[in-house]
Amino acid sequence: MKTLEFFYDYVSSYSYLANHEIGRMEGVEVRYRPFFLGAVMKATGNRPPGSVPAKGAYLGRDLQRWARHYGIEFRFNSVFPQNTLTALRLALVAQEQGEFEVLHQKLFQAMFVSNRDLSDPATLGDILTDAGLDTEDYLQAAEKDTVKAALKANTEEAVSRGAFGAPTIFVGDEMFFGNDRFDFVREALEA
Repeated sequence: MKTLEFFYDYVSSYSYLANHEIGRMEGVEVRYRPFFLGAVMKATGNRPPGSVPAKGAYLGRDLQRWARHYGIEFRFNSVFPQNTLTALRLALVAQEQGEFEVLHQKLFQAMFVSNRDLSDPATLGDILTDAGLDTEDYLQAAEKDTVKAALKANTEEAVSRGAFGAPTIFVGDEMFFGNDRFDFVREALEA
């Protein structure tokens, strides 16, 4: 089976869009690799597109266009920026527990459909409860040094492989950036 690695952050609107497309792919093993986008940008000298006025104006129209194209809900979150470190760590805990899929989707939905603040521990607790997961156990596990180290390792690995933003997708050593490269991703998977 072909493998695709998906490096993403829940704060990234284009990661939300790419996540939808990845979910439609069949016959592909997806390795979800949460990473901390802020650290990636700092390491590579990149800046969020919204911090550049012309890009920010374009971003709004572009995201709505892509959401319509995919037929999915999308709303800009009114709280920006957000610190998603704990949310990303929770995703790693869910991977360890074999409960990733239910939490992963709810975190993206909270961010880009329900206008929730993933920086807020109470919000994360609500999302965990809604996912049927043990809130206290998950939040405690997210603070473990091993989980923090795993997120840091994902982030450093992505940068070392050439990532500069999110989403970043790898098929083998071939890197693809953005939600609009799926034709090329599919070609790489078929090669």
